[in-house]
Amino acid sequence: MLLLHMKVRVYFCREIDPEIILKGNKISRQALDTIYDLVWECEFKNILNVGRVWLKFREERPFGIPVKEKRSHSRIAAGDIIQIANDFYMVNQVGARQIEVTM
Repeated sequence: MLLLHMKVRVYFCREIDPEIILKGNKISRQALDTIYDLVWECEFKNILNVGRVWLKFREERPFGIPVKEKRSHSRIAAGDIIQIANDFYMVNQVGARQIEVTM
């Protein structure tokens, strides 16, 4: 039996206007590393979808252990990024859409 381990990461955007970021469908790895903070990471043995992760982070205390305590905001917001395995999703007002992270 093959068990898939799925790494999930959540990045919060720093003090930059998310409207600029929300317009495109791509973001560079350099931009991800400079204007985003990795605030949460966990590995799961079951398959998750981006909607479930987004809903958990709408709450005050999401599951798992945070990577970074000091953050630009306390809850997930538009412009933040959810990474599930090798797929990246940009958070909108309601839900998230898939984006491409370029090298």
